Amino acid sequence: MAKAKKKAVVPVTRPLKDEVVRFRISAEQKAALDAAAAREGLDLSSWLRRLALQAAGLLPGTRE
Repeated sequence: MAKAKKKAVVPVTRPLKDEVVRFRISAEQKAALDAAAAREGLDLSSWLRRLALQAAGLLPGTRE
């Protein structure tokens, strides 16, 4: 029986995330944001990024 040919692995390229955005919030606000992110199974950074990019119209979402 002939060996099956292996398919070439094409690396997925993602945009480089080399910028940082910082803002000040209270400990209570951070706890509320952490909890909201956790409810959706995301870390805080990913959750905030998704919300911000949806609001900016760069990702599809429920915002208008």
